[in-house]
Amino acid sequence: MRIVLVSIFIVLFSLTNAQIIEDDNTPAAESPAPIANKENPYKHLDSLHYSRKAIYNIAFILPIKKNSISKGNGKERPATMSSESREALGFWEGVNVAFPNIAKMNAKFNIHIWDNGRNDSVTKEIIKEIASKKIDAVVAPFHSSQALLISKYCREKKIPMFLAQNSSDMIAKDNPYVFKFHMPKNRTYYDYYVKIILDNSKKNTDIFYVYDGINKAERKVANYLKYMAEKDGSKRLKLLEYNSDLNFKSYLDTTRDAVYMIGYYETATVNEILGKLAQLKPHNVTVFGHNYWVANTKLNKSLLDTLDTKVFTDSYLENNPTLLSKVKSDYAALTKDRAVTDVFLGYDVAMYITTVLNNYGVKFPLSIKDFSYRGAYINVKMRPIYDSNSGLLFFENDLKNLLRATNNGWVKEFVPSE
Repeated sequence: MRIVLVSIFIVLFSLTNAQIIEDDNTPAAESPAPIANKENPYKHLDSLHYSRKAIYNIAFILPIKKNSISKGNGKERPATMSSESREALGFWEGVNVAFPNIAKMNAKFNIHIWDNGRNDSVTKEIIKEIASKKIDAVVAPFHSSQALLISKYCREKKIPMFLAQNSSDMIAKDNPYVFKFHMPKNRTYYDYYVKIILDNSKKNTDIFYVYDGINKAERKVANYLKYMAEKDGSKRLKLLEYNSDLNFKSYLDTTRDAVYMIGYYETATVNEILGKLAQLKPHNVTVFGHNYWVANTKLNKSLLDTLDTKVFTDSYLENNPTLLSKVKSDYAALTKDRAVTDVFLGYDVAMYITTVLNNYGVKFPLSIKDFSYRGAYINVKMRPIYDSNSGLLFFENDLKNLLRATNNGWVKEFVPSE
């Protein structure tokens, strides 16, 4: 695959410092209320007599699992690796693509890389190494077990931690030093639910959530929606646990419109559900789906189009075509491999973190909610998530696209209020 890059990785991991950039220049209750009756977790920043530093240290802890990668010879035998290693390595390569732009910033950045091998014990050893360095920000491991270990350490040391891949609230819960790039599926579906409830033109619309009752994550989304629906008292939500014998028509009020929010993402099941819903036409039946649908080319495009299907997604390859092409071009200079989506995410994460540090310094959490970033793959604007007592739980990216399915692919939905 990439004999040169893999060889470099083996050397760099043993040194810990992979790259040095130098330059002279119960569900989380969402409330807009500021922190009250709780100690401000960033109070310590007010006492600092400075904001900007000359040099920042950023740690990336990734599950590359270098020992499982079989090095190729650059000719007839390519390097081989697991899909998990491929994703992590692609993410790191995206960070590498960002280096020239980072080098142009006023601040200097030491970028440290550790391979935790998706292993708890290795992660604990990495924490010991991090403790000996003045780390200003950490990009957490992708998997929950190791990310929790890093989250606990960052909370104790008051170090900002960024969750680049994992959207779980469990890792971020009660850790105001966590910044999440992705929101979990339960809030994505809830946001669309709220969009319908608040739209006066949709007051004659019933909302169905179709889910897999065997899947714990799906049940969690259903319970979240039920909990929030009970709070707003609209009585328009109906939960449907799906099986192949389910008759959608028996639940349909033909005097009202219907939106079916579907939690499934497996191709065969999604196409089966879409086919059944299409049979409910000419009644006004539409669909809201899983964000994974955007990348699934095997879904029936005709059915998606017929049902006026929409999704919310915070990651979208058509987000910024100009920058996307530039990153692709720069990536091609590193390797002949196809640029996977992780490459673009790695680029955006690196650019976002270095930009906020360059612009705001170590006090960036105090201004983070006012900063927006438009990347190659993801747009970012962090919002604070509070508990019911106005205590800051964590920060989470609030920007996402509403996409609509057509026979030719997914397009951004025009929203007049925007």
